Amino acid sequence: MAQKSPVDEPFCYMKTPDGKTVDLGKLCEKQPASGTVQTCIPGSNIAAKISIAAANYDGNFFSGQVLNRGCKTIKNVKVNYEVLDESGNLIDNGFIFAQPVTLAPGQSAAFRGEVVAGAQVLATHADGQE
Repeated sequence: MAQKSPVDEPFCYMKTPDGKTVDLGKLCEKQPASGTVQTCIPGSNIAAKISIAAANYDGNFFSGQVLNRGCKTIKNVKVNYEVLDESGNLIDNGFIFAQPVTLAPGQSAAFRGEVVAGAQVLATHADGQE
């Protein structure tokens, strides 16, 4: 049998310098595990809905993954990139299409393509069509 505690303090709290107790119960609640709840990004800005991850440049090829974080299926996703020299100057730019061509919400795709040699290749953004 549980007994009622004589202390009237919340489980998760903090004491302020002036002696007040602030209930932090909402902050201490267990949150769902990361990745178990998929929320999508609504709206019309497709570039904001496509995440670019794990981009890699090996001296010849630029590759990585894209993820559709939008609420609708996106087609013809392409990753735009810039090639920079050792001083950080732009020497080339272009795009590489991701495969598969159609990405449902939450789905990812790979991209890989040969690019002009440079010191660094950076993905600038991804876009596509709904």
